[in-house]
Amino acid sequence: MRKIWIAAVLLLSGVLAGCDVEKMGSLRSLSRPYAGVYRCESLLLAGRDYAEEYPLTLELAYGGDFTLTMAGRELRGKYTADCERGELTLTAEGKTRTYRYEEGAVLVTEDLGGHLLAARFVR
Repeated sequence: MRKIWIAAVLLLSGVLAGCDVEKMGSLRSLSRPYAGVYRCESLLLAGRDYAEEYPLTLELAYGGDFTLTMAGRELRGKYTADCERGELTLTAEGKTRTYRYEEGAVLVTEDLGGHLLAARFVR
């Protein structure tokens, strides 16, 4: 469980590159369609799915804060979203990571000790 938690923290400790309202000025950027609570639908590490064993949730608040929760533990940080590019950037504990945001899902991939860690968070 510790390896999965560490992997999740490494994977999601970053800033979600946010929508710049002055640059974009669209209703989509103002409404922040990405804000909300996401559950981890799949958590693949070295070809094995750990999503049921280690349920994760990711909350993206309207104010730019995020919370990653697993087994009663929480990781908090800041995020921004680039709606045009479909990217979320998370920052926590001095680390920044950028991930894809496609069709209402946050897609996370990381190299973890030579093994691919891939997670898909959906609402």
